[in-house]
Amino acid sequence: MKNNFYVKLTLIFVLTFFAQKLHGQSEQPKINVSSMSFPTNIATENFHRLKDFEDKIVAFDGVIDRIERSRDKPFYRLRIGSSYLWTGLLFNDNINKVGDQIRVVGYLVVAEPNESEKRYFEGKYMVIAFGLVDFKNENFLFVSESMAGHQRTEWLEGKIPTAK
Repeated sequence: MKNNFYVKLTLIFVLTFFAQKLHGQSEQPKINVSSMSFPTNIATENFHRLKDFEDKIVAFDGVIDRIERSRDKPFYRLRIGSSYLWTGLLFNDNINKVGDQIRVVGYLVVAEPNESEKRYFEGKYMVIAFGLVDFKNENFLFVSESMAGHQRTEWLEGKIPTAK
């Protein structure tokens, strides 16, 4: 009888502990956004100068024109005016779809598509995105704090992130 009491007590303790942990994981941290947050440095006016941004952090608005999956992550073809730029996300995005306008931030690199990507990929450059903002759907996604916490803070504060 005494063993049963301790088993129940232990079970209640474990369930309470995990319930608190799970609840804490579902809460999103407060994001302090201002009118200066999420600046961009690429637009239709300077898209022809992408080479100047090679291996640098870029941020821009684009409309999702096509979605593929690569390395189990979304790979978006984003329309910027009459041009396109493929953007691979370093996180999953289960909200956005074709036709949505989003703002992304990431590294502009010379594209090196793998074999499966070659069937649809076009263009010289692509962006490896570590952040995404969708103002209409109120969607803000970013890689973990440990991977790009400094860049996230800079973008929120109104600066194009630096590669630190």
